[in-house]
Amino acid sequence: MTAKVPAYRQAQIAIKRYIEEHHLQPGDPLPSEGQLARDMGMSRLSLREGVKTLEAVGILEARHGEGLYVKTFTFDSIFENLPYSFAADGKSLRDLLQVRTALEEGLIGTVATQATPAQLDHLQHLAQRMMDRARAGETFAAEDREFHLTLYGPLQNQFLTRLVDLFWEVFRRLHGTTGVTHWNMQKTAQDHLDIVQALREGDVARSGDAMREHFRQIQERLGSDGDPPVVTDILPRPPTRTPF
Repeated sequence: MTAKVPAYRQAQIAIKRYIEEHHLQPGDPLPSEGQLARDMGMSRLSLREGVKTLEAVGILEARHGEGLYVKTFTFDSIFENLPYSFAADGKSLRDLLQVRTALEEGLIGTVATQATPAQLDHLQHLAQRMMDRARAGETFAAEDREFHLTLYGPLQNQFLTRLVDLFWEVFRRLHGTTGVTHWNMQKTAQDHLDIVQALREGDVARSGDAMREHFRQIQERLGSDGDPPVVTDILPRPPTRTPF
């Protein structure tokens, strides 16, 4: 026997279908709650429950005194919830690192053929700041994040940029400062300097090798059967800077 679909779930499906069929874009308004309920043949209560769930996942935005609007997509709801789904075991963090490694290694060669001198100068500046901070015994989360976001700017792929940022942020929240020492902070900074040097030379193979080495030492810090990661999303997120 097929399970009955809850009313709020029916409302979710109907609203998303309405957005698709009417080709609504981020920022576009939806009809009033009463009008939507009539058009979809459901109670206002059911519709309201569906709206709340779609607000929670970032599809809709309720503006006080104005109504409902299609919301611009962000990964905010994923940032808020995904770390907890990874917190159950250490293997999840290693799995995430494997996917992130494959993504960044797979695309670094294309960056080597498309990056401009100005973009490479900015990457060099960030990597050198990381080294300066490491030598001073300081961490450099903001520079590290901006480096990886800037790195793929030449590809002009906004979805990729968001995905890289998502992986970086979730990994930071789960990994925190696990295994960080004065030595491997300098090693991490040097890895970034090596990546930039390989890109300057336009050497696709060496760029891949440099990126692989960067992720290899992170994998070594995690180990093969480490303890479950600690969720660290109480830490402030590094300030956002616009990628160069």
